[in-house]
Amino acid sequence: MSTFLYKLGSFAARKAWVVIGIWALILAGLGGAYGAFRGELTNEITIPGTEAQQLQETLTEKFDTNAAAGMGQVILETEDGSEFTADQKKAVASAVSTAEGVGQVDSVMDPFATSAQLEDGRKQLEDGQKKLDDAKKQLDDTQRKIDDGSLESDARKQMDDAQKKLDEGKQQVEQADQAKKDLDDAQKELDRNRDELERNERELSQAQRDLDQRRAQAQAAGGEALAQFNAAQGELDANRAQLEAGKQQLEDDQRQIDSGRDELKKNEKQIEDARKQVEEGQKELDAQRKSLDDGSLVADAQKQVDDGRAEVEKNQKELDQNRSLMDMSSDAAAISDDGSAAIAAVTFNDEIMKVTPASLEETRDAFAPLEDEGIKVLYDQNLEGQTPEMEATAEIVGIIVALIILFVMMGTFIAAGLPILMAVIGLGAAMLGTLALSSVVDMTSTTPALGSMLGLAVGIDYTLFILNRHRNNLARGMEMKKSIALATGTSGGAVVFAGTTVIIALLALNVVGIPFLSVMGNAAAFAVFMAVLVSVTLSPAILSLVGRRIISKKRWEAIDRRHALSQSTDPEIAAEARAAAAEKENRPGKWLGAVLSKPLVTVFATVAALIILALPMLDMRLGLPDGSSQPEDSAQYQTYRAIEENFGAGQNGQVIVAANLPEGMDEAKAKELQVEVGEQLQDVDSVEKVIPAMISKDNDMLLYQIVPTEGPSAESTEALVNNLRDTTTSTDYGDVTYGVTGQAAMNIDISENLFRVLPIYIAIVVGLSLLVLILVFRSIWVPVTATLGFLFSLMAAFGITTAVFQWGWMGSLFGVTTPGPILSFLPILAVGILFGLAMDYQVFLVSAMREAYAHGKPAKDAVVVGFNHSSRVVVAAALIMAGVFLGFVFSGDPMIASIGFVLAFGVLADAFIVRMMLIPALMRLLGEKAWTLPRWLDKLLPDLDIEGTKLEHEVVEEPRETSQEASAEAGREPAQEQPGPAHMAEESHHGSQRAEATSAEPEHKPRHRGPTLSDVE
Repeated sequence: MSTFLYKLGSFAARKAWVVIGIWALILAGLGGAYGAFRGELTNEITIPGTEAQQLQETLTEKFDTNAAAGMGQVILETEDGSEFTADQKKAVASAVSTAEGVGQVDSVMDPFATSAQLEDGRKQLEDGQKKLDDAKKQLDDTQRKIDDGSLESDARKQMDDAQKKLDEGKQQVEQADQAKKDLDDAQKELDRNRDELERNERELSQAQRDLDQRRAQAQAAGGEALAQFNAAQGELDANRAQLEAGKQQLEDDQRQIDSGRDELKKNEKQIEDARKQVEEGQKELDAQRKSLDDGSLVADAQKQVDDGRAEVEKNQKELDQNRSLMDMSSDAAAISDDGSAAIAAVTFNDEIMKVTPASLEETRDAFAPLEDEGIKVLYDQNLEGQTPEMEATAEIVGIIVALIILFVMMGTFIAAGLPILMAVIGLGAAMLGTLALSSVVDMTSTTPALGSMLGLAVGIDYTLFILNRHRNNLARGMEMKKSIALATGTSGGAVVFAGTTVIIALLALNVVGIPFLSVMGNAAAFAVFMAVLVSVTLSPAILSLVGRRIISKKRWEAIDRRHALSQSTDPEIAAEARAAAAEKENRPGKWLGAVLSKPLVTVFATVAALIILALPMLDMRLGLPDGSSQPEDSAQYQTYRAIEENFGAGQNGQVIVAANLPEGMDEAKAKELQVEVGEQLQDVDSVEKVIPAMISKDNDMLLYQIVPTEGPSAESTEALVNNLRDTTTSTDYGDVTYGVTGQAAMNIDISENLFRVLPIYIAIVVGLSLLVLILVFRSIWVPVTATLGFLFSLMAAFGITTAVFQWGWMGSLFGVTTPGPILSFLPILAVGILFGLAMDYQVFLVSAMREAYAHGKPAKDAVVVGFNHSSRVVVAAALIMAGVFLGFVFSGDPMIASIGFVLAFGVLADAFIVRMMLIPALMRLLGEKAWTLPRWLDKLLPDLDIEGTKLEHEVVEEPRETSQEASAEAGREPAQEQPGPAHMAEESHHGSQRAEATSAEPEHKPRHRGPTLSDVE
């Protein structure tokens, strides 16, 4: 590995512009992929297979609805705090109608329309109750009459009255029959009279003819004969007149008879109906008389009363059920008690993470005009949008902190800016590559933020390690390109090892089987990979272009003076210089001196301090952030508080409860149980409201919406969800069990699942830690102490994070608006990331101790030498990382803030308490035992040589001409290189003592160095 990295660094130094061009193409390609394939990020976190997730799938099947459909709440408040006016309610209805026209909106609940429907339902119940009360009174009256015998007497009286009416009806029918008979008789008489009249007419006509025959004779006879004729004619005329009068009378009589017949014919149906009614009425009355006489009428009346009472009781039960359901549903309208606030619930036709920003904006636009009506409009986190905007100051703060530390350490802006530039390039490549996959991989908004946080931190540190090694090589007089190649081959190997360790820890998140964590781990691992790749490829190229400017002129002069002293022709001066360097290397500083003066006390003190810091971890609760954890000036926070103030904290954490009914339920039984189960749910602790929702199509499941007494992240809400799932209710039809889903329940399930896999992941990481460190240090005790130290610093980080973010200690300082549970996936992320970083510090610190020991230093003295060589780089790296992580604490996103905080504190605790105090003290106490390894294991383990000791030995043993060429290029006399161990920040040369140690330990291959930067800084 070291040889490969050496060649890679050499190529990059010689072909700098080629390497830069390759990276430009890589960035361009990743940028193009980002532009073409970038998708939407989300804040929705799910874990397949959780109880809440499985229940959602069941509900989708049972109720023919998308149980996973996204929902949002629009909070409406009158600006003056008064009740909504009629005009304002009308404006709300219009806004609701507009919102329902949005493509991805399934429905919008108008709170005032819902309230009106509930009021109509109450009125219908009141009317139904009045009718039932009237029916009860009537049944009671009937029963009283049965009991006191008045029913029988009243029945007889009613029968007599009925008989009287029937008799009257019979009489009327008989009169009609008589009228018909009279008409028939009259017609017969009329017909006889007509016949008589016709006979008389014939006789009269005959008499007239006879008289007409005598007319001429009478006129001829004259006198008496004529008089007799005239008299006879007059009599005939009189008879004719009488006959005509008779005809007229007959016609009048006929008309009268016809009129009577017409009248009878017109009333014939009524008469027949009346006849039938009379006959049937008589039969019925006779039957009633019979039933009255034999007592069956009273018995039938009693049966009717009993049946009526049963029907009334059934209807009363149904009405009572409806009243109970109505009472439980009274809060469905979501209108505050004073009428000044209301909630319009928006239901989408897809999961909230799949609702497009355009649809969300269009939905908000539908309610925006209400502002002109004196209504304040707020939207919950779902409607505000899925991806929170993280403030760019997070990266800026981290970069500024890193720049300050690097400038103090390097003394030149070029050297200070180079690690930052490399980190930014690596971070940019990682972010472009990660986000290019966001259209095909479900990715939370935390995923790129975590990659940004980690990529920036390790990117700076990894380049810093190589940069410092290069500066150290130059200070020894090494030729520029060889220095770059050697720095890449030696410190680059440590960088590759450190990065690989972090990458493996992050990729191990895939083992826990939680998709969103796997994506986060993979994205963060990719960011670390890009940081490593930039460090060992692009950094050497840039270092080649920067040249001597990587060290300030002032320090070049100091290096030259130091070289002159150490290589003086005067043996005494040269010996004094080497002795001073050796003394500096073997003398502990104030910090280390205090640590090693009483190592046992140091061990107990550091462990005690870490345990005290870890104590709050015993109270750590896991959860996901809600609106209360957002910044106070954010819309999400204001909406959360508005709901809490007007409707109670539980309105923010509603859960859906599914009651599993016994087998054999029909609609009536299911409705009965809907009331019974709902009433029992109201008696459960921490339940504020129970709103009945639906009955499944096969009557085997009931659905309720439950409002807890406290918010979604409260302990009582978590206990409520778990208690309901463990509850079994006994009913007359069998046992009822419960399932719980909804966003609050989903969050609880996610937290519990993450907590469940945390020990598995810690075991994986600890096992990996022991294995890797045994390979690196070829020791048993060093890996054990390193791993224990990591666990102590990890617990301390969890403890202080719990104190700040859950208890609220110094919360205002870190932007904690409302203390609450710790981010559910924070512990598992912190384990992976802090493990990798802790191993970095362990490697850079203890490898220097191991090298000193390998070069002949006593084990206890090797602790001092190694600490002096590596402590400054560990401090600088830790401060840079902590600065980067702390910058994210003020990002404006509570999830990112908590992650940044735990990583920052974890890095500081591990670097300053564990690696700078506990480990040196333990190494001093262990002495020679620290480096013991069973022979059989020593033979099995490969020699990793991660810092390139063998490579360095080969390089510095090249012909002296190379060194002369390097000195000529630097404008100085050739420097005689001195042996010394590798280091990254506080470099110092090794003098004659190291050479003696080397000769005493011929089996080791010592590293050779001359004066270094730390000798002159």
